[in-house]
Amino acid sequence: MAPAMPRVILARHGETEWSISGQHTGRSDIPLTKHGEDVMRQLAPTFVSCDGSKMVDPRHISHILCSPRRRSQRTLELMMSHLTQDERNQIVPVETVQDCREWDYGAYEGLKTHEIREKHPGWDIWTEGTPDNPDKPQELPGESAEEMTARVDRVIAKIRTLQKAVIEGKTAELHDEAVTKRGGDVMVVAHGHFNRCFIARWLNLPLTLGRLFEVDAGGVAILCYAHGSFDEPTIAGIFSSKTGPRSSATVVGAAQHVKAAHEEHQYLSLVSRAISDGEMRPDRTGTGTLSLFAPQPSLSFSLRNGTLPLLTTKRVFLRGVLEELLWFVAGKTDSKLLTDRGVHIWDGNGSKEFLESRGLGHRREGDLGPVYGFQWRHFGAEYTDCDADYTGKGVDQLAEVIDKIKNNPTDRRIIMSAWNPKDLPQMALPPCHMFCQFYVSLPTATVNSNKTGRPELSCHMYQRSCDLGLGVPFNIASYALLTHMIAHVTGCEAKELTLAMGDAHVYRDHVEPLKVQLTREPKDFPKLNFKRTVTDIDGFKPEDFEVLGYSPHPKIDMKMSV
Repeated sequence: MAPAMPRVILARHGETEWSISGQHTGRSDIPLTKHGEDVMRQLAPTFVSCDGSKMVDPRHISHILCSPRRRSQRTLELMMSHLTQDERNQIVPVETVQDCREWDYGAYEGLKTHEIREKHPGWDIWTEGTPDNPDKPQELPGESAEEMTARVDRVIAKIRTLQKAVIEGKTAELHDEAVTKRGGDVMVVAHGHFNRCFIARWLNLPLTLGRLFEVDAGGVAILCYAHGSFDEPTIAGIFSSKTGPRSSATVVGAAQHVKAAHEEHQYLSLVSRAISDGEMRPDRTGTGTLSLFAPQPSLSFSLRNGTLPLLTTKRVFLRGVLEELLWFVAGKTDSKLLTDRGVHIWDGNGSKEFLESRGLGHRREGDLGPVYGFQWRHFGAEYTDCDADYTGKGVDQLAEVIDKIKNNPTDRRIIMSAWNPKDLPQMALPPCHMFCQFYVSLPTATVNSNKTGRPELSCHMYQRSCDLGLGVPFNIASYALLTHMIAHVTGCEAKELTLAMGDAHVYRDHVEPLKVQLTREPKDFPKLNFKRTVTDIDGFKPEDFEVLGYSPHPKIDMKMSV
């Protein structure tokens, strides 16, 4: 039987203050944050063990190559810290390899990408590299893309020489006792740009395509070979410290499959990316944000079997979500109706001071103008104030959505929009979640995975402005509830909610609270039960909704920017 093909375990150091802020960190030896250390301690036992039950068995690693930077060395220490002393004694000595250091950023050391591009528009590290620091060229040299390619290739060449000797049965020629005894698995502990370059070159791709691979702080990539051939290098999996595996491929040599990540990890990963890689931007509220544009992939949540994707890493104000949604469905625009029911999420935008700042001081307090509910139920009607009767006026988009789902379910125009350019100046706040489309999967012999035999309803929502700390958890729950409600009154089963984003951002004063949330492990999503049969979308009452099994982590306070 042919021996298993050897692997490379490619790890990136854990979180640092500069990885959070997005500052380029080459030769500056920034330590791991406390959170970064805690994450590595929690992560290590899930993929490193000496009993063959996890993805990485240190006893089978013949060489450990580590960057000279302390942040990488400390990460390696933490990855092995849960092992017993006897187990640690079986690990090969660590080799500090200068070629495994991070890209030398030179003059750009400590700067963020947008700061560099302010001085050098269009700068692209993958093609232009970095210049020397003019004041400290010896201490902070830059590095071209060609130079980076050369040193990454040297590391790969060394590894391939070792691994080929194992497979070809020529280990004796290496005079390498560790390889002879342990096989050819190699661990490399390095940095973000280095690892992305390494993956590209491992696959025999140009360095520029390293931009396609993301290995976040504390993440691990498993690289190997397909079909038992050194001519077919491949990626077995990229594993995030925040979201779990990014590939469904089975990791060669692993003793068990990696458990699929909880859907909430999608949200947590996006928050982490915004904090670490987001562009620092001013905003309307004056708070400032860390922003990503059109982040991919979109967030997707299963709604099957009554599942309600109510985030569990903090308590979401479910009653507020429900009251606001029923307020939307009723076509209301008076925030005082919510205030009277103990829901204060619109108080700031409905205050007299805020309305005056928007040029709407002629309105009474609480009159938000033709916002969400008005557009859903009276699109195109002339808005006067929140107390007027708009019955029969404008286009009732929600009613049309329901009618099409019932009578023309394959229609590609089952759409509802809250974005009405004509009415934007009259709104206290233009809609953030602005557009949704519904899709009905019809039950057939080949396409239907629910047990009821009913059609399945999915919703795709686009949100132009996404407050990741406060707004998005609310919006996920709200559109999930809306999809369940529409499915209920149309005789469908709710299937899936997908959320696509434009400007996804973390407010600067939410960073620290969100870091707390990122340390928490998601729990099972709750289930939604309707306590009675409702046939009319306008017939729902708060007491009709029963949410079962919601046991989240404690509430995390965050200030709303108005």
